[in-house]
Amino acid sequence: MSNIFQVPATIKKITSMHGRSLRLHVDTQENLTDETMSRVMSLLDKYGHFCFLEDREIDTLDLVTIPPLPSKEKGEKSKSQRLRAVMYLVAKQRGVDTELFYNQQMESLIEKYKEKLD
Repeated sequence: MSNIFQVPATIKKITSMHGRSLRLHVDTQENLTDETMSRVMSLLDKYGHFCFLEDREIDTLDLVTIPPLPSKEKGEKSKSQRLRAVMYLVAKQRGVDTELFYNQQMESLIEKYKEKLD
């Protein structure tokens, strides 16, 4: 459990996102040490659990029920990320707008799969 990192904070804003996910805006307390600030910055874009416990520090026993993270190899992209990256390269090679190309291709794929529905 040595990877547990705690910093006093307040959840200031919650935004509902696509796919039943949430975006949390978290403000840390003032006067963080350089070490703490560095540690928080090192967590940017890292995959992990977000734990929040009111009015006291998190104890190791509080974390017993946290399920393991789904396996995600370091640097491994999801299939949708890989597909988007390949579409991006194709659009660049063709000299077309990458976002427009992506949207057109996705709509085309969606329509092809909709045709297969009963």
